[in-house]
Order: sequence, then C-alpha cells, then structure tokens
Amino acid sequence: MLSSSLSASHLAIACLIGLLCWAAFSDFLKFIIPNQVCAAIVALYPLYVVAAAPPVDWAGGVACGVIVFALGFAFFVLRLTGGGDVKLLAAVAMWAGPPFVLSFLIVTALAGGVVSLATLARVLPGRLRPAGRAGFSMRDTPAMRARVPYGVAIAVGGVYVAVRLLAG
Repeated sequence: MLSSSLSASHLAIACLIGLLCWAAFSDFLKFIIPNQVCAAIVALYPLYVVAAAPPVDWAGGVACGVIVFALGFAFFVLRLTGGGDVKLLAAVAMWAGPPFVLSFLIVTALAGGVVSLATLARVLPGRLRPAGRAGFSMRDTPAMRARVPYGVAIAVGGVYVAVRLLAG
C-alpha cells in the first residue's frame, strides 16, 4: 500500500512540475499565466496531501497560500506585480507549506533577479547615451519599460519545492 501511495504522490509532483513548465512557457511567450494552470495546481494539492507518505501539514500549506496571496494582492494593487504572478505564487506557496515557503520565496527572488538581468541585457544595448556630464543616462523608450516574465522565476522556485518534496 505504501508503494501505491508513494507513486500517487510522485505523480502529483510530476504534474505540478508540468504545470509549472506550462506557466513559465506561457509567461515567457505571451506574458500571461493561464488561470487554468493556477487552478490545476491548487486542485492537485489535495491529491498530494492524501497520497504523501509522511503526513502533510495541509492547514499550514493553505495558510501559506492565503498569506502569500494577500501580500501579493497588495503588490498587485500597487501595480508592482501582475495578477497571474500573484496567483501562481500563492498556489506554489500552498505546496511549499511552512517547511519550504521561505526558501521558495528566496529561490524565486534570486531566479527573478536573473530573469530581470536577462531582460535588461536584451533591451539595454544601444539604449545608453552620454548625459552631457560624467556618467550616462538611459533614454526613456518603450524598450526600457520591458516587462519581465516573472512566471519563469516562480516556476524555478516551484521546481525547487517539488524537488524538496520528492526528497522527503
């Protein structure tokens, strides 16, 4: 019975990874994280909770998801992040639960820095000009206001969570 439980939890985690890849790919291409992806990640969580061999603190996981959603919603209202990013962060935070939520957010932030630098490197060449004094200034162009596909960074953090869950 334990092996079927382990295989069901592994299947749930594999599906989580697949959904995270879908979210990252969609955000990278279209700057949209489909609602179906976030809903599927949330809907998959109870299967994992039931199938996981060690007991899962599902209430703590739900609390983490709600807290991350509330904080993310504040950032969304301030126009600092997108709604899809908030929903995906909250859904993965639920899976991370109290044991991994902080490390998930740190890994996501670090990956977000890399994604932001890659975006900046893509739009920066040819955008610097002498400022007329010491130093340089950047022209205010639409390219300099490039959006960052932060869903990619959230997916990296989510895969980190999945690996930690697999490790037990």
